[in-house]
Amino acid sequence: MRDLNISTKASLAVLSDKWYALILLNLTSSTSDFMQLRNAVRGISTFNLLLKLNELTALNLVTSTNDYHYQLTSEGQDFQQTLLALTSWGKQQLTRTLPVNHR
Repeated sequence: MRDLNISTKASLAVLSDKWYALILLNLTSSTSDFMQLRNAVRGISTFNLLLKLNELTALNLVTSTNDYHYQLTSEGQDFQQTLLALTSWGKQQLTRTLPVNHR
C-alpha cells in the first residue's frame, strides 16, 4: 500500500483544523476587520483566532495589515475553492439514501 506524500499530509493538516476551515471560509479577497471576522467565526477565543490567523499567514493563505485587517491571498482563494468543493460534495452525500444492512 502506498503512503500519502508529504504535500498531501500538509494539505490534510490544514483541512482537518476546524478553525482554519472556518476562518478560510469567512474571508474573501477583500479585507475584513478583525472584529468582523471574530463575530463571523463563533466559538473561537480572541487569542486563538489571532494565533490561527498568524499560522494561516505563515502558510501564505492569509495576509494582514498593520491595523488588523485580513484577506485571502491568491493561494488562500484557491484553498477556499477546495473547501467549497468539499462542502458541495458533502451536501450531495447527505442527500443520498444509504442502504441499510439488515442482519
